[in-house]
Amino acid sequence: MLRHALRMSNQSAAANVHPFMRTSSAPDPDASDPVPIMRREIMLLRIEMEHLRGKEDEARKMKEFLLAYVERVEHLRANRDQWQREAERLSALIAQVPHWSLFWARCCFDASKTWRKLTGLRPARDVADVRAN
Repeated sequence: MLRHALRMSNQSAAANVHPFMRTSSAPDPDASDPVPIMRREIMLLRIEMEHLRGKEDEARKMKEFLLAYVERVEHLRANRDQWQREAERLSALIAQVPHWSLFWARCCFDASKTWRKLTGLRPARDVADVRAN
């Protein structure tokens, strides 16, 4: 157990250092002024903060896009459900009509269409169309 806690002689000291600590530079023991090193570290932290802010903005925009997409899909589903209910209502209504009545209506429609073809009559046009001619 104690053997695991102690560093093995063939391992480097950098192997036991946290990855974040490895990226930062170690202070130079010969340097008497740590200010330049600290300034460099602060500059690197500012760069990293800007990078993270950019990622945050990108994530926010993606979230807004996805929320808008979900709203659109929900709206389309609601419309689909509304039209499906309307189709079911009309199917039930047509089922109540006797079949002979539907056949009779179709025959009358076909006869009317044939009569118009034979006599050259056209369906009534809009008043604006008549005045234009």
